[in-house]
Amino acid sequence: MLTEQNRAIALRFAQAGWGTNLGWEQVWDDVMAPSVIHHFNSEAEPIVGLEANKAFNASLFRGFPDIEHQLEDVVAEGEKVVYRSTLAGTHTGEFLGIPPTGKSVKINDFTLLWIVNSRIAEWWYDCNLLAVMKQLGLMPD
Repeated sequence: MLTEQNRAIALRFAQAGWGTNLGWEQVWDDVMAPSVIHHFNSEAEPIVGLEANKAFNASLFRGFPDIEHQLEDVVAEGEKVVYRSTLAGTHTGEFLGIPPTGKSVKINDFTLLWIVNSRIAEWWYDCNLLAVMKQLGLMPD
C-alpha cells in the first residue's frame, strides 16, 4: 500500500508538477515537505527548502520554456521512487547563467524521491549536463 501511495505522489510530482504546467507550484506545496532537500546533478551543496527549490526550478524552466518530458520507467519500493525521463526542448532563455543559444537539446534524466509521511523529503536529480552543453554548442564534441 505504501509503495503504491508513494508511486502516485511521485507521478503527480513528475506530471502535474512539471515546471511548464500551470499551477505546478501548488502541486509542489501539496507533495513536498517544507524542508525538502534537493541534490541537483551531484552538486556539493543541496538546495534546501520548498521555496528555494521552487525558485531554482522556475529559473531552469525559463531557460527552456517549451521543454517536454516523457516518463520512460518508474520503479517504486517502500519510501523510494525512481523514474527515468526523456527531455527535449529549446534554449530560448537564460539557463544556469548561460544566455539563450536558440538550440534544441534532448537528453535522459533520472530522479530518485524519498517520500516520508506522504511528502517528498529528499530528491536526487541527475542528467548529463555535459551532453546539454555540447548540444548547445558550448563544448566541443
